[in-house]
Amino acid sequence: MSASSVREVGSGPGVLCIHSFASNLGQYRTLMQRLAPHFRVIAADLYGHGNAAAWTDPRPITLADEAAPLEALFADGEPMHLVGHSYGAAVALRIATTQPNRVRSMVLYKPTIWGTLTQLCPRDPATLEIEAVRDDTVRLVHAQDIAAASERFADYWGGKGAWAAMPDKHRPKLMENVRQLGDGWHAAFTERWSPESLGRLEVPCLLLTGSDTTAAARRAHQLLHASLPRTTAIELQGLGHLGPMTHPERVDAAIEAFLRSAQAGLSWVHEST
Repeated sequence: MSASSVREVGSGPGVLCIHSFASNLGQYRTLMQRLAPHFRVIAADLYGHGNAAAWTDPRPITLADEAAPLEALFADGEPMHLVGHSYGAAVALRIATTQPNRVRSMVLYKPTIWGTLTQLCPRDPATLEIEAVRDDTVRLVHAQDIAAASERFADYWGGKGAWAAMPDKHRPKLMENVRQLGDGWHAAFTERWSPESLGRLEVPCLLLTGSDTTAAARRAHQLLHASLPRTTAIELQGLGHLGPMTHPERVDAAIEAFLRSAQAGLSWVHEST
């Protein structure tokens, strides 16, 4: 992982921040500033995002592949806190379930656990919804209609009209990421956690969502809340899937309060914001 694709601030216990698909480490700028007085905070670009090189192996990427370079950033012998959003939250969950002794706590905002959703709820409307978004975007990418694929992707996660409202200067970067969307879908759909495996994860977890969310994200949130044994689940009113970007002050405040309590070994109580 190149130096330009990793950013580090502060000192103290480690926090690793993992961004969503079609984003980059810059989405954690405000959170990093907020945590720096108390933590050593690291954010890194995933494959093909920000300044990170694209995935070049002929086989499709997996969440294990996404996790591997991030795991190399861990301090020797010192467990870290994980913070992840959407696809990045699924990568964080992969790290925690495979190396629980290296994780002190985790904060997951709407993790994309689509493989688990398809396995446990195969005919649920929420599952059919996210499968339709996957199939539509993959078909459009294969047809080289990247603008239409980007619109379908942006409007699903950001709400109808999100693509039309997006400034022209931001569209090329999203379209570049959408070209590799098939790999992202593959990684998210092929990773499948059973309730039993999740139930063995004795790591404190803050599970965040927003009230204005998609059916698939809400169902995934419910599954994790029911399965993870040490989870506090919080719904932030008025926030959507992109809450960490649209309302960073509210999301960051909840994350900081939880991490400071988790680091101190204290129980955490959320105060409504």
